[in-house]
Amino acid sequence: MALVCLVWAVTHAGQPARYYFVYPLMGAALMAVGAICSAPLPQRMPIRITLTPTASLVCAAALPAPWVILCAAVGVAVARMVTRYPRASGLHKAIQNTSMDIVAAAAAAAVLYAFGVRPGFVEADLDTSELARLGAGLLVAAAVVFAIEELITSAAVMLATSRPFALVLRTLWRTRLIVALGEIVTAGLFAVVIGLDKRAMIALPAVMLVLHLAVTYRLRIREERRAWEHLAALTDALSARDLHTVLHTAAVGAVGLFGARTADIEIHGGERLVRADSEAGEAGVVYDGPASEAPDIAGARTVVRHEIRRDATGLQGMVRLYLTGRRDVLSVRERATLRAFAANLSTSLDGVHAYRLLAEDAHRHELAATQDPDTRLPNRTAVLSRVTAKATGTCHVVVVRLENYQFLADAIGRDRALRVLNELASRLCRAARDASSVVGRVGDAEFALVMWNLSKDTAYQRACWAVAALRRLVTDEQGPLSVRASAGMTSGPAAQAHDLLDAAERVMWRAVRAGQDRLVSYQAAPVPGTSLARELLDARMSISCEPIVDLTTGRIVMVQSTPRFLYSRHDVFAADEDIYQLIDDEEALRDLARKVVARSVSAATTWREALPRTALIVPVPARALTPQFADSLREMLSGYGVAASSLVLEVAEPTALRDRNTIEQLRHYGVRLLLANFGSDQNSFEALNAADWSFLRLHPAYALDAGWRPARSVIRAAADLSIDLGFAVIAPGIAAEDERDELAALGCALGSGSLFGGAMFPSQLRNHARLWQPRALPGRARVLRLHRSG
Repeated sequence: MALVCLVWAVTHAGQPARYYFVYPLMGAALMAVGAICSAPLPQRMPIRITLTPTASLVCAAALPAPWVILCAAVGVAVARMVTRYPRASGLHKAIQNTSMDIVAAAAAAAVLYAFGVRPGFVEADLDTSELARLGAGLLVAAAVVFAIEELITSAAVMLATSRPFALVLRTLWRTRLIVALGEIVTAGLFAVVIGLDKRAMIALPAVMLVLHLAVTYRLRIREERRAWEHLAALTDALSARDLHTVLHTAAVGAVGLFGARTADIEIHGGERLVRADSEAGEAGVVYDGPASEAPDIAGARTVVRHEIRRDATGLQGMVRLYLTGRRDVLSVRERATLRAFAANLSTSLDGVHAYRLLAEDAHRHELAATQDPDTRLPNRTAVLSRVTAKATGTCHVVVVRLENYQFLADAIGRDRALRVLNELASRLCRAARDASSVVGRVGDAEFALVMWNLSKDTAYQRACWAVAALRRLVTDEQGPLSVRASAGMTSGPAAQAHDLLDAAERVMWRAVRAGQDRLVSYQAAPVPGTSLARELLDARMSISCEPIVDLTTGRIVMVQSTPRFLYSRHDVFAADEDIYQLIDDEEALRDLARKVVARSVSAATTWREALPRTALIVPVPARALTPQFADSLREMLSGYGVAASSLVLEVAEPTALRDRNTIEQLRHYGVRLLLANFGSDQNSFEALNAADWSFLRLHPAYALDAGWRPARSVIRAAADLSIDLGFAVIAPGIAAEDERDELAALGCALGSGSLFGGAMFPSQLRNHARLWQPRALPGRARVLRLHRSG
């Protein structure tokens, strides 16, 4: 078509006058400037905005049609020879662009000719009708020219890039439309000016150059603004917490931001690579997996690499952009954008990592709040939550206790004990396989089995089978082990699951304390509770004795009674403040104190024959020392025929003494008081004013064999106070003769420990006293008193 137009123009072009020949030259120069001064479109599309359509319209309005075609051919050909193309596509692109411009110029001249606009080299005045025809013709000619330009260019780009024709046609269509409208308006103005004075064509090439610079500047500003807006939107999209979303968004966003054909986001040293491609028109992810298994990129393209760095650990990943051509490179602005994109992506990956750690911590905390860490069973809270959410009707709650588990764990070690515990937990879970039951660990050695939608007899039989399974031997690589399991069961409404669980525990504890060997003890709800004081009063008691000797002479002068409650088959509790602090009922506390004193005095009859003048020390709670207790104590001692002067009451918490008159009453009877655990807290010196003490026992932590450095200072201070206040100091835990010698030298009058026999049963103490041969220290120990100023 271009060749036909060119042949027609050569055959029909007339010879202008010599002084008019400047107009064709200016027309050719105008076409050359329009073709040379081009601006590329963004997004790496092989499309450039030129001013050739403007030059074609201006020439068509100022020159005869044959000369328009000739000026287009000469000017565009010169421009194409000046313009540098890659060698592989230079000739093809030059011929295609030149032919397109010749056809567009011919079409513009033909449209104006059809509208009656037939310019010549001689100037003619334009009247109103001719000006209207010129305007209408220019509009139609511009539409035809730009349609030809867009259709041919889009078709060429589609063939070169394999992109869909519609996608190429609508790429940056707003920008292309604005430029086209600007060129139409400019061409119209130039045509009017030339119509008024054709000599204005001489200045048009320079005006076209200025117009080109203005269009190029505006396109560059518009592209920079579009790029940074795109980067800001992409940064906002990268603020997701999911790694999958971040990587896919980054890969697709890199394709759109840099106009790349393909973009790779690689992290963790190639463990994962996400690739996005725009081959199908819209950018999308085409691969997500290990980098080693990613398919190769077909064709020779420029690859731009940029590292995703992390300040703390160095290299975090890699961004790779596969550009369109082999000679395609990133501009300075695009390189800055790539650095900003990589920094934002690094921040997003750090955020994803932080959120993942937070999610893992939250999951661990959630499991810790609802799951037992040893057996992976639901804990007490989770069991109650599940029962409340699922259970309906009557609920049967069974609490199973592994009675000897603590002793077993101490004997065989924690690791093996946990294996045994998990085996027992799995056995219990097999008893609750259906959806109408739940198993959980509700204590250190306690499990709960909750069942609903079952009759009482069926639930009881299932509970018995479950406990029987727990009592079977557990065999591991080190041999068989047995665990004694006992259970308590109760039934009631599912809405009262919390109360039912507590009630089942009470039933279980009663069976354990009673020594019953039943698989499951059942009691229907409600199960009344009993106080700890009542349980201790009903419990059996064991009394052990420890001799206390005079450190100087070696004679046994006192006996320490150590009562213990046999709470259950495997639980023994010492009668001390750790137990007494849990009892709020003062009357019950007095009953416990009377029981302790009575049992200790009764046990003393066993060794009293061997140690007739030896005092008995009995520990009692300070809150139990009331007038009622003093009166009952006097009657008790009278009943046993024991002198009050042979009884020493040991008080460990003297700050709880409320009635000093009671203390005076006891001293009036002849009962002496002993302050125990001196030095255990900051109130030890205040306790010295709570009563008139006859004895002071140091805290066992200050035994010399313990190796604690402040021990000697505390012992020396206590001995110094004993001289001033008139009481004797008892040093516990003496294990060797050199400790005895040192304590006697520090001022301790009395002492106990393994060197003198240690704790033993009353009958053993009797035999020990008969065989005891006291050894006196050589000479009398000299007490070293503390230096005091003033």
